[in-house]
Amino acid sequence: MVHLSATGNSDQFKQSFRQEAREILVDLKSALDELKQNPGDLELVSRIFRALHTIKGSGAMFGFDQVAAFTQNLEMAFHEAREGRIQVSPKLIDLTLTALGQIRAMIDEHDPAAVPARSETKG
Repeated sequence: MVHLSATGNSDQFKQSFRQEAREILVDLKSALDELKQNPGDLELVSRIFRALHTIKGSGAMFGFDQVAAFTQNLEMAFHEAREGRIQVSPKLIDLTLTALGQIRAMIDEHDPAAVPARSETKG
């Protein structure tokens, strides 16, 4: 039977969080691109909210406190949109798309396995 140290387990959990968060960020970008075309689609707004909520909660659980705090602000904006208190605007979508890059950078920070994100150009 193999026993992992607490540090080994922690590193493994952090790496699993990083991998899952990167996948969620890809889905978030796709959902935000769809939302640009259909800003009134509450199903997309809810999908984005849930994804942000997952990153925030899992980030906090695995010691990514800055990720959790940063993501909470976005999550709250989409919560307000879900509740009908604010409208989804191109500015909110663009801000969120930009924020995804920051979240990715915070997730990849101090990760020796991280591959630098390719810069994406619009066009």
